[in-house]
Amino acid sequence: MIPVIFTGLISAVLVCGFRAFFLYSHRIIPLSFELNMWYLLLRQTLLPVIVLYAVFFLVSKDTITYKVEALFPLLLSFYLLYLPYTILSGSEKIITTFPLFIKPVVFTVMIFSLGLGAKHIEKTIRAKKYVFTSIWILICIVSIAAPSILETMYLMDMNYLLILVLSGVYSATLPVLFILSRLGVLTVRDKE
Repeated sequence: MIPVIFTGLISAVLVCGFRAFFLYSHRIIPLSFELNMWYLLLRQTLLPVIVLYAVFFLVSKDTITYKVEALFPLLLSFYLLYLPYTILSGSEKIITTFPLFIKPVVFTVMIFSLGLGAKHIEKTIRAKKYVFTSIWILICIVSIAAPSILETMYLMDMNYLLILVLSGVYSATLPVLFILSRLGVLTVRDKE
């Protein structure tokens, strides 16, 4: 897994360097929930996750199981540099508690959920349990969309208490998913 971690770190350095030298980080935030959500979804979650993992998946000569298990360390090492860069480069004013504390937690939950989801999607496909596969795909879609929705709520200056509660509920789903997966609910039990 060490080469995967270095791949994520090097990718983050390249992406952050490209953004710093060639893209303007400060944007005028439109007063549209949908536009902001789609912008953040594409820019901070979908493109990095899909492009980084797709390139890794296509270039790596390892087994499918290894590639699936590598999703978590790859994304974790990538977001280790990319997330602080986006937080610090995108702010023109004093940074509040949401970008400093809540956003990193929400993205960490997303990464753990995607790693867990990818593992169980592979297991349920191999066992031909397609209903469970579709449930895990839905869980992964929700975990990718939640950080963008929560940040959009913050940018639109919605009720901060609501944002905190929703962030807490989203973060609390990770231990629940982990416990359910350990109990064999919504998945296939490992052969011992």
